[in-house]
Amino acid sequence: MKPLIGITSYHELDKENASRQYEAYYLGIERAGGLPILIPNVDEVDTIDEIYNKLDGILLAGGEDLDPGYFKENPHPKIGVISPVRDKIEIHIAVRCLEDDKPLLGICRGMQVLNAAAGGTLYQDIYSQLKDREVIKHTQEGPRWNPTHTIKLRPGSKLHRIFEKKELRVNSIHHQAVKDVAKNFMVTAQAPDGIIEGMEGVDFKFMVAVQWHPERMWQKYPMMLKLFKAFVEAARK
Repeated sequence: MKPLIGITSYHELDKENASRQYEAYYLGIERAGGLPILIPNVDEVDTIDEIYNKLDGILLAGGEDLDPGYFKENPHPKIGVISPVRDKIEIHIAVRCLEDDKPLLGICRGMQVLNAAAGGTLYQDIYSQLKDREVIKHTQEGPRWNPTHTIKLRPGSKLHRIFEKKELRVNSIHHQAVKDVAKNFMVTAQAPDGIIEGMEGVDFKFMVAVQWHPERMWQKYPMMLKLFKAFVEAARK
């Protein structure tokens, strides 16, 4: 049977509280052999638990900034839109996955949520908070599918085994990033300026997160679909 994959969704407070998601996420899961389902932004955690219990894997998708209260900080002046309901849901789901060792793939915001849920911290705005180095442009203005900078993959990591490469070119659409990596996680990819582009849980079946957006790339760069296939296969098992 195809594994059932839950994908978290945007919560648009200015559009009648709409929950939505880009089709590239669920089409990527479908192409990789999974059954995608969108997780709604509901208020009741008990409802989320009932949905979660039926799922074989979780995809924490990209989106808005995370409330810095989840990593014990006050908001930086450069922080963007916050979605309290989505934050509560995704932190709860990430904690459940960590407890249950349920396969999880985090993308962009999803990596940041996972790191915060596991006890790590974030840069709320890399451009104003990183003063010890020259930061490359991580908020590209060209097509979202276009790779704009390189990353290096940690030898022996899941990302290294999945892509079978030491270096990739990826897209970049973020102004926040992982700062202190959570306990029981390791860095598995970095940009030339040291920004963390990949992390994975140690001694988990599949607890992998990336800072770039493979869902925006896989249709033009099929190699990016390897990440979705590895995730879906882990959920199948």
